[in-house]
Amino acid sequence: MDNLKFGSFIKELRKEKNMTQKELADKIGLTDKAISKWERGLSFPDITMLSSLAEVFDVDVSEILNGERGKEKVSKEDIEKKIEEAVEKVTLKKEKRERKIKIFKRTIGIISCVFFALCFILQLVYLTVLSPRSYEYISDILFYIINEIIIITLGIIFLTLVNLKNNFIKNIITYVFLVVLTIINIAFMINNGFENKWIVEFSKDFSNELVLKRNNKTGEITFYKNTKVLFAKDKEIFTNEVEGPIKTQWLTSDICSITYKDKDGNLEEFVATYGDRGNGISYYYVTNAILGGWQTFSQYGEETSVMVDSKGITIKRDEKEELFSYENCKQYGTIAIVLYKNDVPCYVIALNEDCELDEKTDIIKEGGTITLCEVSMDKTKAEVLDCGSYKGDDLDNYNGGVYVKANDYKIRNGILYISYDGESVIEVPGDLSDTQEFEDGTYQIEEEKTFFVYNNNGWEYLIYSDDMGQNWNTVNLESTHIQNIQFVNTNVGFMLEFKDVAMGIAFGDIKKTTDGGKTWQIVFNGFGNEGEKVFKRGSIIKFIDENLGFITMPDANGYTSELYITKDGGVSFTRMNVQQTEEDSSIYDYYELPEQDNDGTLTLEVGQGSDGDYEGGNSKIYYSNDNGNTWSYKGVE
Repeated sequence: MDNLKFGSFIKELRKEKNMTQKELADKIGLTDKAISKWERGLSFPDITMLSSLAEVFDVDVSEILNGERGKEKVSKEDIEKKIEEAVEKVTLKKEKRERKIKIFKRTIGIISCVFFALCFILQLVYLTVLSPRSYEYISDILFYIINEIIIITLGIIFLTLVNLKNNFIKNIITYVFLVVLTIINIAFMINNGFENKWIVEFSKDFSNELVLKRNNKTGEITFYKNTKVLFAKDKEIFTNEVEGPIKTQWLTSDICSITYKDKDGNLEEFVATYGDRGNGISYYYVTNAILGGWQTFSQYGEETSVMVDSKGITIKRDEKEELFSYENCKQYGTIAIVLYKNDVPCYVIALNEDCELDEKTDIIKEGGTITLCEVSMDKTKAEVLDCGSYKGDDLDNYNGGVYVKANDYKIRNGILYISYDGESVIEVPGDLSDTQEFEDGTYQIEEEKTFFVYNNNGWEYLIYSDDMGQNWNTVNLESTHIQNIQFVNTNVGFMLEFKDVAMGIAFGDIKKTTDGGKTWQIVFNGFGNEGEKVFKRGSIIKFIDENLGFITMPDANGYTSELYITKDGGVSFTRMNVQQTEEDSSIYDYYELPEQDNDGTLTLEVGQGSDGDYEGGNSKIYYSNDNGNTWSYKGVE
């Protein structure tokens, strides 16, 4: 006997009679719930009820048993048998459903046990271990949410796994327990859990977690650094209270920019840092690490650059250039700084993760990059800049990010740097913003005497040191153009200055100093007749000692040149010629000045000038061992 078929047939017969389940139940002395179970196939009527049903619906008992009209009649024994089969089928189905419900309840109970144990242990560890060590939940309401999970799971455990003789009383007690504890927990959460607004963000690679708490009443912001999934500690309270929204921007996976406004409307900046670019032990300064020049170009070719030197940090961006002194820089951790102008944050500079510090200098090694980001509540673009200062292994010395070889100089951002030994760099005082480089003859870097000639506001100045850069003197040479200067010792030096130049001719004089450059006296004012004495525009002087010196006199076209020698300290000059054949004298001229070897030998290169093409434009070398009185042929260069 098919109980589902039976139930469907009963429903059909009832509707044919236009009867409700309640009306049918009243006619046969049962409840409408019993009729509902029959029609859904969940139960079967007692055999004694079949006759009553057949009478109500005007059908045969056998038709009710078969669940359809027109079937042959069955005997009483068959009816009893079919009813027993139907009852057994319904009973088995009911038992199977009850087993499923029991298994489901047990599963829910076991899962609740697991969650209860985890949350209970979590709260226990927090209260006994983490809280005494200043750890807090990343959100205040988490404590109460976990409490509620404990309450709910404990109630589910009682309802699903605990059996009592009177389950009704057990259920009542459990529900009362849940309601009371939940009300208490929610009351505490409302009172304590919403005092702070919390911000939790992760870096793009989820390696670091930013946790901020903002007091809704005071606007006080607390930064939590050492986060452990749900917990954080090492809190730092912002100096200024916050008014309005907070902007966060991850510059790298371990650097997050936090921008906000205080209650007076002033822009404020805080940088959360989580990493290190050194050995993780030593503290270092970011400004020292980024010494040098950094730059990048936009898609439109506009340059953004950062120059870090002894003056400070110069930012050039959008055709605007700003200098920030080191006093106006604030460092965060060891990987970021904020630049301020009039106490307003303007830029954040971050060391990117490809930065590696040199253990000797604490400067970023070649290949490292930095990120520059403007401080603003609006959306800002973080720009990655590459280092424009070469930092190779052969240039170990630095200052202001400028690397200088031994006995050499460099000019960066209007500052002159020199080095004597290739291991330390000295900054020369003075503003050289108008100077890009020095021409030969206008500077000298030697231990005995170091000097530079530079122009400032149209006048030439001499700055010199006699003690390897420890002390410097500056002298206004009261001249508009110094052709070249040479010192033969600490005190004695010679200067060729031009006062006017026209058509390859220069009017000027040779001056001499005997006090190291402080004062100068004219010793020679040119070649020619009195009142018409001149030099050539390309003339250069060179002195071997206080008395012996030379000067070149090249034509403006570079086709010919003469060489003159002085043996009285520049007071007088005579034209000098080496012994050459008549043919050589028509080819070779005196464009170069003699050089003196360590043994005192003078060597002179005689060349062909700008029009020379004889034998490939070669030159001939002569030498003298008697201070230029006589010259001997040495060979071809």
